[in-house]
Amino acid sequence: MNTSIRVYLLDDHPLLLEGLKNRLEAEPGIEVPHAFTDPYEFTVQIERSCPDVVLMDISLPHTDGFQLALQLKERYGNALKIILLSGYTYEEFYFKAFKIGVHAYLSKQASYAKIINAIKQSMLGHILVPENIGAAHSSTDALTPAEREVLRMLAQEKTNKEIASELAISQRTVEYHLASINQKLGAKTRIGAVVKAFELGLLHNFHI
Repeated sequence: MNTSIRVYLLDDHPLLLEGLKNRLEAEPGIEVPHAFTDPYEFTVQIERSCPDVVLMDISLPHTDGFQLALQLKERYGNALKIILLSGYTYEEFYFKAFKIGVHAYLSKQASYAKIINAIKQSMLGHILVPENIGAAHSSTDALTPAEREVLRMLAQEKTNKEIASELAISQRTVEYHLASINQKLGAKTRIGAVVKAFELGLLHNFHI
């Protein structure tokens, strides 16, 4: 049984793409079946065979990388992990990326070790929020709509099974959302996440 993480690459710089592909393929447990410089070829192939992880640049020819990432999340949800690479490290780009629901936003200056770690962490459902992003700002803006809904249900003391049933998702997906919520809010427990959410005003319209 093949348990390798299947990664697709998308970047319009062939030299960078080749170097990244070669390094990732040398990593045990990771394979790169396809690497693309053309977003159109990428979208055609992903319709045929969806990978586990997409590692893509946000600056792409003839398209907006953020918009493409949003389309991928809307179509594949949490089944597809998205890691964005960019030469831009503006906070507003980070916030935009995490609102979409990507698992990591990395600088193109990031080491191979950091990229590989992001790939592996994304498969565990972890969202890698940069340490330099303000906690209150990032936690408020980075929570996805699905995570906000899970958070609301946490405040109602619903179980993972109940949350999964109401949202028509798997309990594993609920666990991924919970891990992401805890990481973004800096909480260690379900109760801690709810308390932190109230403190940040994320549940200001909710009444127990």
